[in-house]
Parts: sequence; C-alpha cells; structure tokens
Amino acid sequence: MSEDVAERSLADHRRVVDRIWTQYPDRQNRTSSSWWWFILFPESEAGYGPEQLMFSIASRAGDDIRVNDIPMQGLDLDRPVEGSVDEFSAISVGWYGDDEAVHDRLVNQPATARLSDGEISAWTDGENGERGGEIRASTDRPLGLEAHFAGEKGEAKFEAWGDLENRVDSPVQAMDTHTPVGGMDLVAWRRMWFEGEFDLPDGPEQLSGICYFQRVCLNLPLFPWKWIWAFFPDGTAFSAFIPFLGPQVLRRGYRFFDSKRVERSTIPIRQSALWESSTGDRIVEFDSATIEPVFDGGPHPHFEVEVSDGNGNHVAFTATSYGHARNYIDRSILGGLTESHWSYNEYLFRIDDLTGVVEGKPINSETMGQGFGTLEYACGLGL
Repeated sequence: MSEDVAERSLADHRRVVDRIWTQYPDRQNRTSSSWWWFILFPESEAGYGPEQLMFSIASRAGDDIRVNDIPMQGLDLDRPVEGSVDEFSAISVGWYGDDEAVHDRLVNQPATARLSDGEISAWTDGENGERGGEIRASTDRPLGLEAHFAGEKGEAKFEAWGDLENRVDSPVQAMDTHTPVGGMDLVAWRRMWFEGEFDLPDGPEQLSGICYFQRVCLNLPLFPWKWIWAFFPDGTAFSAFIPFLGPQVLRRGYRFFDSKRVERSTIPIRQSALWESSTGDRIVEFDSATIEPVFDGGPHPHFEVEVSDGNGNHVAFTATSYGHARNYIDRSILGGLTESHWSYNEYLFRIDDLTGVVEGKPINSETMGQGFGTLEYACGLGL
C-alpha cells in the first residue's frame, strides 16, 4: 500500500522525542528490557557503506545476568524513581565494521545509567579514563541527538539530526502497546544525518553519513526475529520486520542447523516492510515479507529477501553478508537450575540481485545504485 506522509508540527515532533527519555518504569516486569541505539552508515563513493557502526545503551531485568559474558546487575524493578530521574544498571556496547573486518566489542562497558529529561548516560571510571556512553538532546538543533561512547578499543563523538522539510526524517511513535501481560513502546527515528569524530582500530576518522536511531522498551520475553534496515545512495530506505516462532528459540551460541529445511522452518507472527522515498513524502507498505537464510559454505549466511503488497509493488534481493557482530544475554532462571539465552546477531550486507517495481518505477541496481544495510537474526528466548 502506498501513502502520502502526513505533515506534523515541530511540537508534535518534540512530543515524540520526549518519549526517548523514559522507559515507563510503572509498566516494567520481570521480562523487561530497554535499549537506545544507533546504526551509522558513513557516506562513501559506493553509497552509504560498506562501513557501518553500531552503538547502544541497553538494560535487562534480572538479579543474575550476563551480557556478552560480563556478569552484571540486571534492571531492578523495585528501584526508586524520583521525579524524572531513573537510575538503573545498563551496558554500553558498540562495534565497527567494513568489507575487510568487523571489530566487535569496540565498547563493552557495564555501568549505572542515569535517565532524565533530555539525556541518558552510563559511565564508569577505568584505568584509561571514563568508559561507557551517553545520548542527549542536541543543544544546537531543534531536532537532534548528541552521542558519546568510549571503550577499551575505540571512541565515538557524533551528532545526528533530522530534516523538518523531509517528513520521513522525523521521529515517530512506531509502537505503543500496553497490556496486563506486557507490551512494547518503540520510538524510531528512521533516517537521520550524522557527523562526528571516531577513534577506530585503524586510527582516528572524521565520518558523516546517514543513520537510524531507536529507543525500545520491551516488556515481554526477548524473542526471535529478523529485521532489515538498508539505504540506497539517494537516501531511499528499505525495512522489513518478521518476528517468528521456530526451533531457533532453543538455540544457544552462534550456530545453525545442518538442514536448510529445518533452519527455514519458522512461523511468522507478523510480516511488515517499508519503502521510504528519498524525498520523504511517500511510504510504500508491504504486508507480505520473507527473509530466508542461504548457506554457501562461507562463515556467515546470506539472506533471500522478498516483499510485496498485492497491488503491484514488490521488491526482491539477496542480502550478501560481509561481516557479523553479536551481542547476547544469559539470565539465570528457575532458581539457578538453568539459564535463558538470547542472541542478537547483526549482519553487515550489500544488496545484490535487486529487482522489483515500486509505484510503477523499476527497481534494480541501475535505477537505485548500490544499497547497504544491517540485518538482525535474533535467536533464543530471553525469559
């Protein structure tokens, strides 16, 4: 389905941005998790890639948890929240990659986070200075965010902002579901511009480009899903999201089934996808989407992606992986008798074999150029 993007006032945008600075503690339960994160796509001659960076501040309920094998205190549901200040245990993580290598654990630092109006920060003192991360409202722009992350392997200071004249480039309340058994509150800033200074394993760099920001408050068990976000050189964005059930809920560690049929034996709970125009005034929504892993003997799978809306709009391509980063959470359950495990795999990919039609326009590598993206294949079940 194709639709115009409705105009919104600056006040409407700011009301959505204000939701970034709360995780609604009155809604949280023993399965809750929250995270604030960026995916950055630096601009290059090829488009927005192959370089990519991810930075996040994340929390998870539980008395005894491990994140990336680091023991840490989980989110305390009985913590006092005074006024607009919320303090809780969290971890800052980050990675950097390109088509030559992925540098995992660029940042991997637990700390006590402080969430207040216009800011979340999570710092701790280390031997070589403060380690952790922070995200705050921009001081120089009507709609923007400033971020600083520092770890043992690198550091990033950058600003990200939207364009009020381009109506896709604004924050949206993508989901707000609250029930007695849990729910989800999601703020998405789907297309932002960024620039900043980055101290990376190969040395310092000044980078700028396009990025995605999201704040998620999930009051349900962490479940399996497949999610894509990709950009083309003109700024057109593509996304697909498929939460699913399957034997992957029992998966521990980074592995796959020997049988392609078993690996693809999943039941989608929901299917959705978006094609957002570079001009920001049009969104095409797809109600049918598949993302299927393909194994060719390499270290990581590729993925076959197909979406359609039943009205002539359809897109298909191969998400060819050239890197992989992983974050994972273990939590003691049943009085310590066992643990739940949830693994958050992120694949850096380039778009190959692109074909399709969107609003009568042929979609292929000649009309769109080289696209790059990130694909999440989350497995396990975080109880």
